[in-house]
Amino acid sequence: MKFSRRELLLGMAALTVVLFGFTYWLAGSKIAAQRQLTEERTRLLRQIKLHKRILDERKDWISRLIELQDQLPVYNEKTSVTAEVLKLIKRTADEYGLDLIRTQPYREEQRGALYELGVSCNWEGELDALVRFLYDLQSQGIRFDVRQLNAMPDARREGVLKGSMIIDCAYRRNSE
Repeated sequence: MKFSRRELLLGMAALTVVLFGFTYWLAGSKIAAQRQLTEERTRLLRQIKLHKRILDERKDWISRLIELQDQLPVYNEKTSVTAEVLKLIKRTADEYGLDLIRTQPYREEQRGALYELGVSCNWEGELDALVRFLYDLQSQGIRFDVRQLNAMPDARREGVLKGSMIIDCAYRRNSE
């Protein structure tokens, strides 16, 4: 059987098209997978760079943490912190004319080396008294934090607000 030059050329062209199609079919999924791997590699390199930067700043963060922890009061293991905190909050509120109707402490929680005590307070008073009370709490540094504050006008009395707030108190304990 003898093939003409034209038939050989058409056969070679058909074989080339079939080979290219087969190669594209095999390599197509590999190209997409390679593209995903490249994107993942770029993302991981960015993440590694970020983590290295965070690790390089570790000493600064630890010194800042120690500085902030030194601002917290330290109580003895035997001291009732709940009573101390409630007295302090009540004294501060009385100083500015804010009436604490009801205070309800939450359970003391340990968070690492620190302790946290939440106090729920229902209050009544003028706006000026509330602002001065909140400013006094804020000026004590990281010791107190008002997590939630609700206020509304008292329908019975003009110029008087009432509401509730949750005050978080942070402190440390020593074992001596």
